[in-house]
Amino acid sequence: MAANDFRDGADGSDDAQVAEAIAAEQESLSLACRVDPARLRRLMAPDFHEFGASGGEIEFEGTAELVAASTDPGGEPIRFHDMRGYRLAEGLVMVKYTSDNGVRRSNRTSLWRRVGRGHWQIFHHQGTPTQQ
Repeated sequence: MAANDFRDGADGSDDAQVAEAIAAEQESLSLACRVDPARLRRLMAPDFHEFGASGGEIEFEGTAELVAASTDPGGEPIRFHDMRGYRLAEGLVMVKYTSDNGVRRSNRTSLWRRVGRGHWQIFHHQGTPTQQ
């Protein structure tokens, strides 16, 4: 079975964990989530950090508010493709994909940690600009 072919249910299987983490990633990219700091913060672990496409490092504090302030609720959503996930350990999933945000395309990797039944939090994210 391919990494992005899933079985239904939250039964703890590799496929269910990957599906849940991918769903959390997709929620974090949605305009509805990005304009709502409380909703985005719920998806972020307190030890969250990101290496952004600009090369800068971003941490948890203030990130959800910064994202909300820079997101146009009526704007274009972040487009993504080739999203796939890999269970690295019980309750730990890496999600990889390519995003298009306006004229910027980036390869992205996120690490998600299960913190409760069906609840995942991102604790690491990296975006690397690409022309491909």
